[in-house]
Amino acid sequence: MATPTGGFEKLGVGVDGTTSTAETLSLAKEADALGLHSFWLSEGYHSRSAVVRAAVIATSTHRIRIGLGILSPHTKHPALLAMDAASLDEVAPGRVILGVGTVLNALRKHAIERAGATQVVKEAVEITKRLLIGESVQYEGVRFKIPSPGSRLEIDASRDLPVYVGATGQATLRLAGQYADGIVFNYPCTPSFIRYAMPLIREGLTFSGRTADDFVVAAYLLVSVDEDEKKALDGAKRFVAQKLPTRHSDMLRHARVTAEEIGFVKDMVEKLGVAKAAPELGDELVSKVAIAGTPDQVVAGLRQFIGSGLRLPIVWEIIGPDRHHSLALIAKEVMPKLVS
Repeated sequence: MATPTGGFEKLGVGVDGTTSTAETLSLAKEADALGLHSFWLSEGYHSRSAVVRAAVIATSTHRIRIGLGILSPHTKHPALLAMDAASLDEVAPGRVILGVGTVLNALRKHAIERAGATQVVKEAVEITKRLLIGESVQYEGVRFKIPSPGSRLEIDASRDLPVYVGATGQATLRLAGQYADGIVFNYPCTPSFIRYAMPLIREGLTFSGRTADDFVVAAYLLVSVDEDEKKALDGAKRFVAQKLPTRHSDMLRHARVTAEEIGFVKDMVEKLGVAKAAPELGDELVSKVAIAGTPDQVVAGLRQFIGSGLRLPIVWEIIGPDRHHSLALIAKEVMPKLVS
């Protein structure tokens, strides 16, 4: 089903590995009770394991879907990624989404060669999808091999366990459309970037004989909400100070972040550290990469994505100055105005 013209089908939320496991579980349980669609977990290098946190969430929630996004086939064989996803599905049947992608931070910190990364992701998607539908897989790829007589999962996973790709570059965008069930865009994602990416995704979908109706476009969106606009903006600044300089150049270009602004953030962080540099960031810069403000302002910001191709907005990591209070605002004052 394509995105309704008046809103979105669903809304997700998620955190990265810098959030403690205890707080992650607390937020996931609250999101489950509030009726959000999915709770997403990225895997940083080297912070908390997304798979371990997902297992904790799976045993403590009832309805919310659990997104593993994004796990790297450079650091774990695709057959093991399928095994992890199927094991989680056994605890939370029909609620697991497996996301795979390059994860540049993993390559840098493990000194892994970046050349051929798109091929690695392609082969990973092919292998994981075949294993997850119960096939016995023999595979002879450029980067991965499963020799004769082949191997299969010794777990009966849900046959519709979806595999999404984390993608930004043109080749990986096409790959996602051709081979995967969906895509997860990283932050700072903008409507402009999604509109740029959709024709490339559709090229891939055409190769697989599918349309955008058969494919989920999801995105991590930096959202900070509070009844007080200034508190919401200030609540986003530390994360922006810490993460902005490491973001993909295409994402920053579409967000209209200038080289001077990136240089300013880098300089301030180097001189003062993240905590002291954060208050020095201007509200205008934060507003380029984050949707921050009152519930009505966040609704207006998210509405800018309607019609871009985005089907699943994921409120990512910041959420607000008081994350539990802000999560309740998202569910009670933002989501009803956006989800059809």
